[in-house]
Amino acid sequence: MSDRTHQRRRLVLCKGTTRAVLVVGPWALKFAGGERGRRCNRFEALLYKRVDARRRAMLCPVLWCTPHGRILLMRAARPVTEAEAVRLRATRAFPDWDYVPPNDEEAPFEPKASDWGWFKGRLVALDYAAPALFEDALAPPLSATVEP
Repeated sequence: MSDRTHQRRRLVLCKGTTRAVLVVGPWALKFAGGERGRRCNRFEALLYKRVDARRRAMLCPVLWCTPHGRILLMRAARPVTEAEAVRLRATRAFPDWDYVPPNDEEAPFEPKASDWGWFKGRLVALDYAAPALFEDALAPPLSATVEP
């Protein structure tokens, strides 16, 4: 099934550690569950906006985020299966964030199936807020505007 066909037929609701995700056709809505979820939503929106084109291609596109991070709107992608993730890990095919010391950001994602998907034929991170889970300093203040 193609990515496009998969997205048209899909209505999915799932709950993660800090957010609930509702996928409706070509859109994925991430609803924050508390301050950590809001911080994660803001982090993803701001990261997508500020990175260069090479890194942005590794991330599922962010379309919009509420200023306080309660809701994040992204493009939907076909989730990576566990079998695909095993193959991607074995062949080292997950994208490389290519950390450049000393002041670069660490990779914002993990190589687990639930964090990755296929969007327009390319592998993209669906959840790339790992650095924001426990670090208040990585997220902007609540008053920051995060619309990309």
